[in-house]
Amino acid sequence: MNRDALWLVLVLLLGGGLLTMMVPEDESAVIEDATNDESVEDETCIVGTVKITNASAVSGFDCVPLDPHSLTHNHPAPVLSVTDVVDDGSIIVILGHVDHLHPDEITITMTFDGDVSLSTQANMEGDWSLRAESDRQESIELSILATHPAEGTVSNTTLVEIERTSEEGDGAEDDTSGDSTDDEGQDSTDGQEQADNGSESGTGSENNTDENTDNSTGDSDNSTQPNEPNEPLYDGSDMGQFWLDVFRCQSEQTTVQVDDLTTAAIETHECAVSITMNETHITIITNGLPDHDFESTLACSQGNDCTAAQSYEWTIPRSPTNDTTGGHDATNCPEANGDYECAAALGEVAIAINGVPFYGPEDGPGGDAVASQHGAYEEDRQPIELGVCHAHNGRGGTFHYHADANCLHWHPAEGETIMDYDISTPAAVAQNTANGSHSAVIGVAMDGYPIYGFWGYDDAMNVVEMKSSYRLKDGETGYNGIDDYVYVNGLGHLDVCNGHFGPTPEFPDGIYHYHSAMTNGEGGMGFPYFLLCYHGETFLDEDGNGADCSGFGETWGPGIGPPPAGCEGGGQGGQLTNVEVVAPTVFSPFGTVWTLVAALWFLRRRAPE
Repeated sequence: MNRDALWLVLVLLLGGGLLTMMVPEDESAVIEDATNDESVEDETCIVGTVKITNASAVSGFDCVPLDPHSLTHNHPAPVLSVTDVVDDGSIIVILGHVDHLHPDEITITMTFDGDVSLSTQANMEGDWSLRAESDRQESIELSILATHPAEGTVSNTTLVEIERTSEEGDGAEDDTSGDSTDDEGQDSTDGQEQADNGSESGTGSENNTDENTDNSTGDSDNSTQPNEPNEPLYDGSDMGQFWLDVFRCQSEQTTVQVDDLTTAAIETHECAVSITMNETHITIITNGLPDHDFESTLACSQGNDCTAAQSYEWTIPRSPTNDTTGGHDATNCPEANGDYECAAALGEVAIAINGVPFYGPEDGPGGDAVASQHGAYEEDRQPIELGVCHAHNGRGGTFHYHADANCLHWHPAEGETIMDYDISTPAAVAQNTANGSHSAVIGVAMDGYPIYGFWGYDDAMNVVEMKSSYRLKDGETGYNGIDDYVYVNGLGHLDVCNGHFGPTPEFPDGIYHYHSAMTNGEGGMGFPYFLLCYHGETFLDEDGNGADCSGFGETWGPGIGPPPAGCEGGGQGGQLTNVEVVAPTVFSPFGTVWTLVAALWFLRRRAPE
């Protein structure tokens, strides 16, 4: 055997060994599966159907059309609450609320007197009422529950017990002299009713509301008496369970596919939220897509840079703590005088309960984006347009809200779409959710305190529209953003950060919380719309060396420019850089053979003649 033949054998052996190493460990399983193609090729159903086992079928299963409702409308069971009970001795009126993504699909059923059953439907806001007649019993027990027939889910049963007064007590209506003994007895009975019902407003009997001065402080005037908080539902010193309960789009919840109305196509965007926590921190990871139809606006229509899934990761305190240290940089909130940490002027300042970021009040050029949208001034530095939700996407597909436009808690009625939301004027926006109840939570600030919608309790526990305490400086329009506004203590209900301490439905003993605002106490622009500084301590300086990483997608980011120093990887509580899965390098067998041939040719050329 000559030398060339020996070289050829050696090269082939080496090449064969290399090819053997490239075969996956489970290659044998793949080959074995390939021999059974006939048994597996029909193991799946086409898109739009679901596989149902059927032993009598040839394949062992049937492909049944999938019910779209079961795919996109599975929600947690409705949560029922009773907000008021009114009893005049013969007519009982029960007022309540139900929490559900589609409250108008919820049926409320009340049973009493053993077998008498009444039912009603909740409205679009989740409010409901039931009226029953009963004039014989002194003790009545009502059993109330909420059901979602489409999904077969049922709330916990709520029991309401009513203890009526005796014959003498009922006769107090005719005793205009207001006998003190009867008055005290009536007061005691009303107090017992209130305790038994768990309803803190309007449980007194109408028979004595005009005569008994002691009970005339709003107990029976349901047109003005607010829906006061119920018993504490959550611990304000440990917000972990609260955020697990209120955030949407978590893995155990079925999400609805939504459409970007700026495009002609029908998109199928789906939001995604993941929440984890340790003893001190709560980490919120989202893809930044909303759970309602939306408009990307100009970045999409003019630049084809439409809303796209992101990789956000934020860290907030599990136990919010008031900031008492002071000494903060006041550049972005000069009115706070450094007492509180300023929120970013650009970029995310808070997180909506669907995982979409709330941005600061300024837009890319530095003006007040919302004031510009409502015609307070004309933005001539850069085209700015907010969509139906007072939102749009920045560069890189980063969808975000600049103000609250009810997209989180107001749903279109039958025959309407999200385009029917009335955001024509700042004053019109809050009225979309005016139902006499305290607003629901819409998001969380970076300090861990909750952000509620427009409606809250004033000092007298009336439900009112919360007003900002900022107003434009004389001669200014908002063109210069934050610099055009001054804080006026007492102008509205909210403080320098756009929040206040007080009770909420979930925290009746009080908690510091923010409110969204569209108008101030004078009816002007409701700057800063969400918040301007953080009343509590944040983790924003962690992992960012104190760098200002606001403005991602508008002043820096993919396709715009490099991040500020200290913001590599997303910066403090900011948006992470997109992570792409890169396929591993794979050697082609044909390429390997040709490499071996080339090696053999090279060796032959080097061999002496």
